[in-house]
Amino acid sequence: MNSYHIIDVSQWMDDFIFPGNPAFSLTGPFNRVSGSNPEFVYDFTSCSQSGTHIQGPHYFLESGAKIDAFPIDTFEGNAIVVDLNKRGVDTTAVDFRDLLQGSDTSASILIMRTGNMDEIIRTGRVDDSNCPGISLDAARYLVEECQFKMLAIDSIGFESRVTKNYEVNVYLCSQGILLLEGLVNLAAISHQNVFLEAFPLKLRGVEGTPCRAIVKEMIENPS
Repeated sequence: MNSYHIIDVSQWMDDFIFPGNPAFSLTGPFNRVSGSNPEFVYDFTSCSQSGTHIQGPHYFLESGAKIDAFPIDTFEGNAIVVDLNKRGVDTTAVDFRDLLQGSDTSASILIMRTGNMDEIIRTGRVDDSNCPGISLDAARYLVEECQFKMLAIDSIGFESRVTKNYEVNVYLCSQGILLLEGLVNLAAISHQNVFLEAFPLKLRGVEGTPCRAIVKEMIENPS
C-alpha cells in the first residue's frame, strides 16, 4: 500500500484561456481506420500556455533554454507550500523570510498557494488589482539564498501586475528557474512539505507545455 495520497492540482485544459491566447479546441471523434470496427479519435489544438503549464527560460528570453533542454528529473521533487495573502501588491523578500522561517529549504520547489486560479475559473474574470505576485527582491531571495529550482503558483503568473515589463519573469528566466503556473485545488493540501510532479509534454523547440501536475502527500500512520 502506498504511504501517500495523490492530489490533482491541474486544471482542465479548457477551464481558462489567458486573454489574447487562442482558445483550446477539441474536434471529433474521427474514424481513420478501415474495417467494420470504427475507432474514436479526437483532434485538439492548444497554446503552449493553456491549462496548468510549466515553462523554462525561453519564456522571456529569446536565447533561453527551451523546455526539452531540461533533464526529466528536474520536473519533480520535494516541495514547500506557503500561503500568500497579498493581492494586487507584491509579496516581498521580507515576507518570504517570515513565511519560510523554520522551514526545510533544502527542498528544490516552492509552491505558492493563493486561491487565485480557482477564483478566476469560478468567476470567469481576471481582476488585475486582485492578482498575487512576488517582487524582484523576493525572486532574488528565493533563487539566490533559498536556491529553489522551480517556483509554482495557483495563479496566472508570478507578477502582481504592479509592473508592465515583467522584470520578475525576466530575472527568473535568466537564472534558469522552471515556472509552474495555473495550479488549482491547493486547498486540498494539508501539509507544508509535499512531493510535486509536473512533467511537460515531450515537445522540442517550445518554452513550455501544458502538464498534469500532482502533489503526493504523506499519509500519517498508514494501515
